[in-house]
Amino acid sequence: MEKEEEIESENGDNMLCIGITGGFGSGKTTAAQIIADAGFIVIYTDDLAKEIMNSDEKVREQLISAFGSDTYKDGKLNNSYLASIVFSDKPESEKLLDQLDKIVHPPVIEKMMNLVEEYENNGEKLVFVESALIYEAELDDGFDYILNVSSSIDNVKKRAESRGITAIQLQNRLNRQIPPEKKSQWADFNIENNGTPDQLKRSVLMIVEIMKAM
Repeated sequence: MEKEEEIESENGDNMLCIGITGGFGSGKTTAAQIIADAGFIVIYTDDLAKEIMNSDEKVREQLISAFGSDTYKDGKLNNSYLASIVFSDKPESEKLLDQLDKIVHPPVIEKMMNLVEEYENNGEKLVFVESALIYEAELDDGFDYILNVSSSIDNVKKRAESRGITAIQLQNRLNRQIPPEKKSQWADFNIENNGTPDQLKRSVLMIVEIMKAM
């Protein structure tokens, strides 16, 4: 794919770019934060998406045109409104989510690649990119290695409930992601996040030590 080739071409031999992924509620963002707290660079694609949706005038105009004026509230992205329509149980929600992705994904990917290139030019040796959709967006070949975080469905449900996400909304999100077992098969490193926070931290830092040795 063109996008894969672009990312890969910007990854020189002197720097490793590691993807961190996992399904909704798996704990991938927590794992990424552990890595960031350990002093490593982590690019969060969700943060890039929010930044772009709030600051890029072209993207704002496209979103309002596609989803209506309620997409923004008091000048800021109305996340709850967007989520309510693209992750609903209505038949048109899947089409709306595809539309959202087509608007937001290209500038996010471009921004991510620019940041990776910038860090490489600055002499960084190890950079991580946290993204739920590495495999779904077919970006996996652009990374040197991929760390996948998974969790039991019971734990995923508990985390979703704690965020105020209904069972239907959760299932709709999960239905639009590649099954966890597939991601586990494809990833270079896997962590099962079903234990305590300390156990997750130890597992993550152990894998980071392996990556540092590479």
